[in-house]
Amino acid sequence: MSSAEAEKAYKKLRDIIMMPKNQISMDVLKIWYTDEDAKVLTAGPFKTIGMDRYTIEDYAKKTGMPVDKVKETFNRLARRGVLFYYVSKKDPSKKKFMIPPLFPGLVEYFIINKNVSIDDRRKFVKKFHANPQDALNLLGGVTGKTDFTVFRIVPGTKPAPNSRLIEVNETLQPDQSQILTYQDVEKIIRDTGEGNIAVVPCTCRTMSMMLKSAPECERTVENCLVFGLPTKFVVDEGIGRYITVQEALDILKQAEKEGLIHLTQNTVDRQGFICNCCTCCCGILGTAVKYNYMDIFQKSDYVPVIDNEKCKKCKKCVDICQLYALTYRSGETKAEDKINVREEVCIGCGICASNCPQEAIHLKRIRDEKPAQNFIEAVQKMMTGLRA
Repeated sequence: MSSAEAEKAYKKLRDIIMMPKNQISMDVLKIWYTDEDAKVLTAGPFKTIGMDRYTIEDYAKKTGMPVDKVKETFNRLARRGVLFYYVSKKDPSKKKFMIPPLFPGLVEYFIINKNVSIDDRRKFVKKFHANPQDALNLLGGVTGKTDFTVFRIVPGTKPAPNSRLIEVNETLQPDQSQILTYQDVEKIIRDTGEGNIAVVPCTCRTMSMMLKSAPECERTVENCLVFGLPTKFVVDEGIGRYITVQEALDILKQAEKEGLIHLTQNTVDRQGFICNCCTCCCGILGTAVKYNYMDIFQKSDYVPVIDNEKCKKCKKCVDICQLYALTYRSGETKAEDKINVREEVCIGCGICASNCPQEAIHLKRIRDEKPAQNFIEAVQKMMTGLRA
């Protein structure tokens, strides 16, 4: 294959994945795929990430390529985490391959993938972090000026969702509206059900360890959750392992104790993942704080409310908040001290409430930002800048 043909194939693959049209996109693709890989993936009917799915035999038939060539390419790329597949429960004998999105997808399953040499992974990580502007360029639509994002903050496990409040005529009353899946982190887990949950290493803390960029961070690494069809892929390829519903709930609660913020996909239900994020390592949360760009994710619909009669002014909530959204204000006496909530800064993660020893923090609904119906719609809205 000539260099001109290879370049054309990489550009076509870049456009299929909806990566920004810049040099770093091309550089990254060449770390993930060989020239021949790019040719194979762009010679056929792949056009839409996550949607176009083909068995090895179907793809060979549509492209006229030998089955053995397609099989070797697809299986090798799946092992590297840069081509996905799912196995239908209706017909387990059929494995359908697809090109995954950039985020969440390719970046994560390449970095945490032990099937890929540490040298290749470090090469990507260094490319990603060598120049902050390059990283932002690669994030493209994720950090670009768009009215929609695929990421959403979901409140912690405490207090119980049915105890949440809403302000009516300047008084706080129980919120009688239905708590939806994207507003309830435990419901996401329970609705997913047994046999459909896997845990994988945190991509961002893995990158931080490679770069030694946040040596002070000692938070748990194996605590990112994957749900639904992708679980078989990550387990079969040795990227993650199956866990039970209870184990997943335990991971969430431990994450909250560590002050980690739950980040999921901005869809009505069938969330594909939950990341447990810190500002010192997380590419999404860290970018938001570093560049003061909170539109990179959708805040939850809630903010904390402090019950000053219960509050003992222990400052646990102030200390654990990663966004510095709570402040301690001293009065003339201890009884006059107050915890203030900076609603304009708060992202509604509820970690303060989860960690309050006095259960003196409630969550109040202050907005009703609608998610996308499904992940593909979320990606398309993000890339086109349309609001759900």
